[in-house]
Amino acid sequence: MRKETEMEKSKWSLYVMGVLGVLVIAMFFWKVIAVQNVEKKMAEERKSITEKSQQLLTDNTRGFLRLTTVPLVWAVRKEMIQGNYDQINEYAKSYVKERNMQQIVLVKADGTIAVATDKKIEGAQAKDVFPPQLLEQNDVSITEVNNGNLQVAAPIMGLNAKLGTLILIYKPERIIF
Repeated sequence: MRKETEMEKSKWSLYVMGVLGVLVIAMFFWKVIAVQNVEKKMAEERKSITEKSQQLLTDNTRGFLRLTTVPLVWAVRKEMIQGNYDQINEYAKSYVKERNMQQIVLVKADGTIAVATDKKIEGAQAKDVFPPQLLEQNDVSITEVNNGNLQVAAPIMGLNAKLGTLILIYKPERIIF
């Protein structure tokens, strides 16, 4: 009889240890799944915050580009009226030295590229280098081109007619986490 009770206790102990083992394993997997869910949620939140931050940065960059382009257009207009394209070239060379400014181009009203920081395109027809609708802008416009750069087109208006278009290519900052 005593052997039976010890065997029953032994079976009972094994049974309890088995149940406890299963519970420990179940808790382990439950915690692993919970941690994975939290990590996934955090990654989604990080992505959302990054996208919102990038959009804010891009919007601010567009505003600053618009703000800085207007006085540059005034200066270029003054020099165009006086026929001083060397001075416009100096403005462009100086301006393109600023961080993230890629290129500056001045297109005359006849469509000829008069000044460009990329000297290979000077003298060419703007329609061969830029989309034609870019040259038809009547107000400062900022568009994103396929490589992520921002393309600013600003008309240069004389008293009676459009003198040309100033085009700036700007590479915006990217937020990387």
